[in-house]
Amino acid sequence: MQRTNKSTKKWESNKANTLRKDHISNLKSFKRQVLYSFNDLPEWQKDNEYIHTGYIKETNSYMEIIKSLMYLHNESVNIYTHLLPGIVCLLILLGVLEHTTMPIYLTTSYSDYWIINFFFLGVLFCFSMSATFHCFKAHSERISIFGNKLDYLGIVFLIISSMVSIMYYGFYDKFPLFILFTAITLSLGSMCTVVSLKDKFRAPHWRAKRATMFVLFGLSAVLPLAYGLISYGYKNTARKIGLNWVLLEGVFYISGATLYGLRIPEKHSPGNFDYFFNSHQIFHVLVVAGAGAHYVGLIKSYQHVHEYIL
Repeated sequence: MQRTNKSTKKWESNKANTLRKDHISNLKSFKRQVLYSFNDLPEWQKDNEYIHTGYIKETNSYMEIIKSLMYLHNESVNIYTHLLPGIVCLLILLGVLEHTTMPIYLTTSYSDYWIINFFFLGVLFCFSMSATFHCFKAHSERISIFGNKLDYLGIVFLIISSMVSIMYYGFYDKFPLFILFTAITLSLGSMCTVVSLKDKFRAPHWRAKRATMFVLFGLSAVLPLAYGLISYGYKNTARKIGLNWVLLEGVFYISGATLYGLRIPEKHSPGNFDYFFNSHQIFHVLVVAGAGAHYVGLIKSYQHVHEYIL
C-alpha cells in the first residue's frame, strides 16, 4: 500500500512537471517572439527600408496572424491605433454610445441620425479595413494585396462620408447645391474606387497617376468651401460648417500624409523607430485626430442648423 502511494505521488509529480513544461512551451509558442529583420523578408514584404527589425515573416497561417495580436511587433501600433477607435465607432452605430454623440433638439429628425451615422460608418469602415490590412498583411502576398485594396477603399469611403455629411448641413438651406457637390464627390470617389481595386493600376508606372487621383479627390473639398466663403464670408461659413475644425482636420491629414510620404522620422535615424513613433504610426494617429476634428465641426454644423435655420 505504501509502495502504491509512493508510485502514485511520483506519477503525479512527473505529470505535473510535464504539464508545466507543456504550458511553458505553449506560452512561448503563443507569444512567438521570433521576429525578423528587413533583409530576412521576401521581396513582396519589403516596403520601408528604414524600419530594420520587428517584422513578422510571411506566415501563410491565419492562426499565427491572430496570435500576433498578443505580442509586440512593428505593426502593433498601426493595428491598434485604428482598431480601438473603430470599436468606439461600432458601439456608436449599434446605439451603445449613441446618446453621447450629438445633442438632441425638438427639430432633430431621422435625417440627422442618418447623416451623422453615415460619417461614423465611413470612419468605422476606414479604420477597420486599415487595422485588418496591417494585421493580415504578413499572411501572404495574395492576402496583402487584397488587404491593401480594402485599405484604399476605406480611405475613399472616409472622404466621401466626411464631405457629404458636412455639406448636408453647410448647404441645408440650398439643397440643390448639396446635390451638385455630392454628385461631384461621388463621381471622383467612384474613379478612386476603380483605381484602388483594379490590378492593372497597381503597376509602378501608375503610382503617380494614382496619387494624383487621390489628391484631386481630397482637393475637391475646396470647391464647396470656396463657394461658401464667396457666398457667406468667412465668419458665416465658420458658423455653418465649423470651419476652424474642418481646417484643423485638413492640417492633421496633410501633415500625416506628408510625414508618411517622406518617411520622417525613421529616414533620418534608421532602425530607431522600428516599434514606435515611425511615420506610418504618426500618420495613423493624425488620421484619428483628423476624424475627431471633423466630428466636432460636423456637430457644430448640425447645431447651427437646428438653432438658427429651423
